[in-house]
Amino acid sequence: MAIASVNKASSAAVGLQDSISSVVFKQAGQRIYLRLDPLVTEPALQRFDPSYAPSQAQVVSSGGRAAAWFVQLTSVAAVLRHFRRGGLMARLVRERYLWLGLARTRSFAEFDLLRLMWQAGLPVPRPLGAAVWREGFTYRAALLTLRIDQARPLALCGEPTVWFEAGRVIAKMHQFDVWHADLNVFNLLVDAQDKVWIIDLDRGYRKALTAAQRAENLSRLLRSVKKVVPEFESSCWQRFKEGYQSALNED
Repeated sequence: MAIASVNKASSAAVGLQDSISSVVFKQAGQRIYLRLDPLVTEPALQRFDPSYAPSQAQVVSSGGRAAAWFVQLTSVAAVLRHFRRGGLMARLVRERYLWLGLARTRSFAEFDLLRLMWQAGLPVPRPLGAAVWREGFTYRAALLTLRIDQARPLALCGEPTVWFEAGRVIAKMHQFDVWHADLNVFNLLVDAQDKVWIIDLDRGYRKALTAAQRAENLSRLLRSVKKVVPEFESSCWQRFKEGYQSALNED
């Protein structure tokens, strides 16, 4: 294993001045890139491998396209996700993506967006690490995030008060100019204190959002409600919209 560089990530790289470190090295004909939170201790690369015995990996029962695991780091519980394709493309290429630069890799882009949101106080899991294995013109990727304890998806929560809070959370996300690429009832989690969390920001982005983009995000979530929990639409969706509007009215 040849270490090419180990350094603190610059604010230009992650949009923050913090203690995130970046590591680049070569191994078995690949160039491997890591972005690491201080909570991820050595051996860092093995933390992205679900077969690494000390991680005690357990498959997440839903989501992640069968590529997500609950894992144990030295001091914290985390979620490991390997990026895999969906749809028709998955029949041809399961987990490799076209290399368009490190910043545009799935794991680094999501890590950086989560970090910005987490530092801003938005309810997203703390990003712990991103990994990219580049080989030629393609790469594969993985992401580590802090596990939200005792969390259940919004799809399993029919309390209107929680949906009101979910509306407020999504409004705050939109006010921070973040667009969620897959806003659905499984990508909003509710913890034991009924706090609502946003997860899976893959392909999400931050830039000035139009009213149409915000409305499209909400429409996507409503389609998920109608498909997965139609019984919640009459009792909970109105409360969601009220919560969303209440957050907007605070400004």
